[in-house]
Amino acid sequence: MQHKKSRKSLKFIIDDWIAIKKNPYILFLIIILLPLIYFLVYSTGGIKFVYSHSMYIPIILAGIFYGPYVGGFIAFVAAILLGPLMPIDTLTNEMQDPVNWLYRMLIFILVGLIIGYASNRLRKDADHIENLISVNQETLVPNTNHLKKIYESLDFSTYSIFTVLINNHQNIIDILGIQIYHSLIHQIFVDLKRGLPEKSYIVQSDSNKLWVMTPFNDLESDVKKVITIIKETKQIKNVPLYVDFSIGVTTCHSFGECKTVTVFEDSDVSARHAQINNLLYVIGDKEKYKRRTDYELLASFNEALINKETFLVFQPKIDLSTQKTFGFEALTRWNHPTRGNIPPDVFVPLIEETKLIHTFTDWVLKNALIKCKEMMNQGHNLPISINVSAKNLYDPKFYDRSMEIIKDYDVPTHLIEFELTESTLMINPKESRKILQNFVDQGIKISLDDFGSGYSSLAYLTQFPIHFIKIDRFFIQNIVNDHSMLTIVESTIELSKNLGYKVIVEGVETKEVADLVISKGCDYAQGYYYAKPMTSKDVSEWYELNS
Repeated sequence: MQHKKSRKSLKFIIDDWIAIKKNPYILFLIIILLPLIYFLVYSTGGIKFVYSHSMYIPIILAGIFYGPYVGGFIAFVAAILLGPLMPIDTLTNEMQDPVNWLYRMLIFILVGLIIGYASNRLRKDADHIENLISVNQETLVPNTNHLKKIYESLDFSTYSIFTVLINNHQNIIDILGIQIYHSLIHQIFVDLKRGLPEKSYIVQSDSNKLWVMTPFNDLESDVKKVITIIKETKQIKNVPLYVDFSIGVTTCHSFGECKTVTVFEDSDVSARHAQINNLLYVIGDKEKYKRRTDYELLASFNEALINKETFLVFQPKIDLSTQKTFGFEALTRWNHPTRGNIPPDVFVPLIEETKLIHTFTDWVLKNALIKCKEMMNQGHNLPISINVSAKNLYDPKFYDRSMEIIKDYDVPTHLIEFELTESTLMINPKESRKILQNFVDQGIKISLDDFGSGYSSLAYLTQFPIHFIKIDRFFIQNIVNDHSMLTIVESTIELSKNLGYKVIVEGVETKEVADLVISKGCDYAQGYYYAKPMTSKDVSEWYELNS
């Protein structure tokens, strides 16, 4: 019995020590408060005045945060400071009767012990409730509610993610009973915790499913480690058990990605695939595959420019008042030797994230000017527009480099148009306005592309030297059947024209849409109804037939 009590006391001391490690700053505050309160009481005249009650503050803090032992010890120190070390009255220097300060010491210590004990009980009750909520009470394995606690301790490392399915769980239950099966799940959990690296986490997400997170090393070696652990002989109540299982494997690479349950979706799908196809495991890392593919595309892009795998196509812009070609927009295509035609919405965003965008835009400008010069030699002075990204616009060398290219190809600047999106301008409005004005001063036209896809108002955009507003194709493709879209387009056209802008609509694919935008006073249009993007050779022939 005595041994049991000593063990209980030892546990209290350990709990208090853990609490101190968790909240060291509170202890520091208490240590500061003790002498401060002592000097407060002394300087205000001694123990007979009300200020002595301030000493309950560090005692209560110690009891709440650190439990009964620390609470009692701080109370003892406080009682000494306000007992034999503190006069009744500092003016007369009369000392206290021992019975007074000993009684105060008893009260202080009781307060510290009671508050500390109550605080410990509350913590234990809270821990018990959390245990009931976050641990499967049958298998004693953490459940999905425990994930919140796991996420709080995650670092920013890459994790290997596993879904482990117990395929023969129903057979084990039918033959040996549910208790044996629950013990088996617990044993697998214990073996995984012991065998996997530190900061590995295991939860039971279903009766026959475990989710495992472990610091990433190499997917193949990580999954083999898990397989080895589960394959170890499991013996429950002297009964050897055979575990048939399937594993799905993936990875998570970012803190935000790892902090959601959806991180296990890929591993769940892969585990079911392994189960259906009678495989031990399946690695299904779509994100890793995408990143590898993206890297390969970027790595081969410079070579693609040199080998002429990339080329420009040109889509006509039609003057709706004359139904004649007003100009062309230059668009990029990539015919990859192994992957075939890669859409621009796949490779352009990748390039925009790197410095390759400068090489790419220079290449587009040069080839657009070549085509423009060719059309000029045929007697057709038609402007050509190219798309400019944010990285281009805010590159300090972009203006000088572009003007030098234009000078080299001897193309009049009024035949050149730069298209930019709202979001590009909004990154740094003051700087973008200054840069665009430099180009406009040289005669280059500026077009605001995809208007309506961002959040800027036309009134706000008047600060920029813009010549054309291009209404986003999303609105145009829906104006026939959606009255609200029609209203937006109609209002945008009217306001743009009032502000002095010319309006271009994108994505015109039917005569009905074409007639509608003409009736609303739009200036120019482009889309499949008039012509699809064409190669350099085809556009010359098309223009000859349609001019």
